[in-house]
Parts: sequence; structure tokens; C-alpha cells
Amino acid sequence: MFFIITSCSSTKVVSNWRKPDTEGLKLHKVLVLAMTPNTDFRKRVEDKLSETLEQNGISAQGSLAFFGEEMDTLPQTMEDWLPHIQHLEQENFDSVLITKIVGQEGKDSKSAIVRYYNEFFGSFKEDIMKNKDLYSEEEGFKDYYIHRVASNLYCICEQNKEEDLIWKLNVDIKQAFDSDYLVQEGLRLFSKQFIEDLKEEDIFVTSK
Repeated sequence: MFFIITSCSSTKVVSNWRKPDTEGLKLHKVLVLAMTPNTDFRKRVEDKLSETLEQNGISAQGSLAFFGEEMDTLPQTMEDWLPHIQHLEQENFDSVLITKIVGQEGKDSKSAIVRYYNEFFGSFKEDIMKNKDLYSEEEGFKDYYIHRVASNLYCICEQNKEEDLIWKLNVDIKQAFDSDYLVQEGLRLFSKQFIEDLKEEDIFVTSK
């Protein structure tokens, strides 16, 4: 099922999709992974989303908080990722939320860069490998006034299934990210929209 939805003036839900026939699926614990080489910004995204999930009774932890310094640099090959995935399974994680923030409309025409974020990735492994070079170190968010936040929720509990994408949400934020305050405000706007849509899907077992 696929929806095109509009929201308030600050955020707009571009797409909201859930895998068919997953109504009975209940997830219990999610790792939050932000795809960006900037460790400080990654931590802010992961901490904000994890906090929002926890406040709504969903067991969640960011990749940097869970793995520590070993995850400061995102693994570049699937072979490097496998020990981390095995660790997650051992700690009873059954899902991973991958979030990417990409400048959508810039202050000049040179800001427009075509990226992978709008592609449909069927699996967690495919997503992390195709997006490992999503950003180069010199690129940031300051030249954009509209950002798209793409969140994909993957189940890692059914290893025999090739298609493990459960839910995806794309949200546009009309917010420049050219100061710490505006970055924080942008994350607040997205987190509010994100949790509203996630709760409607009723995917997670909650403690509340």
C-alpha cells in the first residue's frame, strides 16, 4: 500500500509505505542507524530518534550508543558488517531503522545532486551497501532549505526472506540546517511526524 500525504507547513509526508501482509508482525527492539560520515551529526539524529521511540514505549538504541567507537566509521563491506549484525541478533534486536537526511532543494541550482535515497531497497544489507557513499566528507546541509528525511525499517528476524523491508517513510522538512538550533529544530519536526506515522502502523510491541 502506498500513500501520498501532505502535512503541516513545516513538514510534508512524501510517501508512506508498508509491506503487504505484515499486519500481524510485531517487532520488539530496534537499532537506529543514521547514514552520514559526520559522527557528531549522526549521534544527534540517532539520539533524537532513539529518545522519541523510548518515550513512546519502544525499545530502541542508536548505533553509536550500542557499538561505541567501533561504529564511528561505518563499515564499508558486507564482510565488515556481518559481525555487527550477529551482535545485534545476540542482543535480541529484531529490527534496524536506517535514516538518511539529504538536501532536497538548495539555495542555488548547483546544490541539486541526484542520490540513492529515493530508491526502493528490499533488504537491510542492500540499503547499507548502496548508501555507504551517500555523502562525501566536504558536503553538508547548510546550502539547502528543504531536506528529505528517508527512514526505512528492516526486520532482521526472518533471515530466510530476501525482502525484509517492513516500512518506509519519506518526509520533507522546510528547514535550513545552517545553525545548531535549526538542526535541532529540524530533527524535532521530523521526530514528531515520524512517531505519529509509526504509531499508526502498530508495528512494535510497546511498554505503554
